[in-house]
Amino acid sequence: MNAFLKRQIQNFAIFLLVIIGFGNLFAALPLKFAKEFEHIYGNMFDPNVVVTHGVLSFLLGLLMLLLAYSLFKRVRNAWIIEVIVLFATLILQIVHFHRFTVPIVIIESFVLLVLLVSYKDFFRLPNKVTLKWAFIFIGVSFTLLLVNASFGLYIMRAHINDVHTVYNALLSSINLLIFMDTNVLDIKSNLGRIYADSLIITNWICIFASVLLLMKPLVYDYIHDKQDKEKARKIVLKHGQNPMSYLSLENDKHYFFGKNVEGVCSYTIVGKVLVCCGDIICDKNDGFIFLTELLTFSRQNGLDILLLNITEYFLDLYQAAQFGVVKYGEDACFKLSEYNLAGGKVAKVRAAINHANKAGIIVEEYQPKKQRDLEIEREILEISEEWKKSKMISEMTFMLGGVSLDNPLDRRYFYARDAQGEMLGFVVFLPYLNGMGYLADVTRRKNNAPQGVLEKINYEAFMVMKDEGVQIGNMGLSPLYNVDSGDKITFNEKLFAYVYENMNNAYNFKALHHAKEKYAPSYWEERYLAYYPKPFSPYFAYAIVKAQNPENISKVVLTQLKTRKDENGQ
Repeated sequence: MNAFLKRQIQNFAIFLLVIIGFGNLFAALPLKFAKEFEHIYGNMFDPNVVVTHGVLSFLLGLLMLLLAYSLFKRVRNAWIIEVIVLFATLILQIVHFHRFTVPIVIIESFVLLVLLVSYKDFFRLPNKVTLKWAFIFIGVSFTLLLVNASFGLYIMRAHINDVHTVYNALLSSINLLIFMDTNVLDIKSNLGRIYADSLIITNWICIFASVLLLMKPLVYDYIHDKQDKEKARKIVLKHGQNPMSYLSLENDKHYFFGKNVEGVCSYTIVGKVLVCCGDIICDKNDGFIFLTELLTFSRQNGLDILLLNITEYFLDLYQAAQFGVVKYGEDACFKLSEYNLAGGKVAKVRAAINHANKAGIIVEEYQPKKQRDLEIEREILEISEEWKKSKMISEMTFMLGGVSLDNPLDRRYFYARDAQGEMLGFVVFLPYLNGMGYLADVTRRKNNAPQGVLEKINYEAFMVMKDEGVQIGNMGLSPLYNVDSGDKITFNEKLFAYVYENMNNAYNFKALHHAKEKYAPSYWEERYLAYYPKPFSPYFAYAIVKAQNPENISKVVLTQLKTRKDENGQ
């Protein structure tokens, strides 16, 4: 069966549980229409689920909704509990109560069949710590409640028939707590009924607490210490072939480390999507094992996977693992051994640099690992803050790094000063390919900086690296550029091409591309998205935007809508 269709059938079965749950909630409401609904619901659906106790009916409804939500998240323990509940309900209807309605039996049987057939799909494992405490809580709470009920019923035997000894009280308590219906007791007074009802409510509180602990899934760890970051750094420097790899060390990333092989994946969570920054980072020979471990981790947590801005290095592996792949743009790359300012293609950059040279602008490298200079760092941070304010929005994150002067690590900082010694701009470079490549990640200048500041910084930085033996310079991604250039253009690539052509007011794709193109790159490297499972869904589209604009996704949408409105009004 098609995986997508199978998932939809499962979701339909879960939806039926939601209907049953809401039915119990409505039946418990102390309103006239709720009583009418209880009458209809009791005759059409399940007269044994909608019991005479409004509180019990309400709690049953909540439990059903809680189970349905956890089933939708594919939690294994929710599947176990629901299967047990459905089996017990069907047996009690047929054996104990001797009457049932055909519609509810059909619904419950259908849901049970779907759950049994698709048990492998409910793979999200429980947290071992909370699972242990759940069983302890269940045992202790039921024991204490049973002892309390037994002695309580014995003490109140004057208000309850058939309770004459502690043994009678124990049997009555077991009967009461299992069936949770005061009708199992022959109660003579209101005081006895109140006490019996209080025992049932207390029992339900224990049940809910236990269920919450049982269904708490295994969750991804948000907290990482310095040892984790250093471990990730070593793997990034050793295996980071993607220019994005070094961004794994930014503070907005969480880590998944390989268990059987050396590898790391840096990620964030958007809804139910695990968004990875670039490729998995490991030896190519270990790629299959590490990707399998990552897929297992995502299934256990009920998450889909989205790999943002990946290279062709692991592309065949992703496709073999049934990932969907779509082109996402192209990187501007420079062979530093051959790169220079000769030729017409680079004329604009050459002219800009000549202008900067005439203005007496010089470029220097700041090396905080050798010696910290607080004055230089202050100037860099001031320029950065001025740049942010000029943008009128918060800084994009996740796929773009920060200045990171608090923990520079292996970043390289090049900056420009004018003839008077004032800092005008800076560029932060990130290493990849074992230091044989560098990515120009953060590029900022003062608002009043003269023409050619950033061009001079980038070019002179590349020349310094060239002399050091660095092979590749990278100006970063041109998002969605040339995505419809292949022989077989997919619907997603057509959609991305439309965005590139028509949504430049929300994000200026074309201007960003032209800013890179003027440097006359030696070549353009294709970049892709990989997503699992197929097909590409709105969840993935939202995750792409939200991961990089955690605070500003509404502004992106509003800006585009305002622009469209202004264009239509002209």
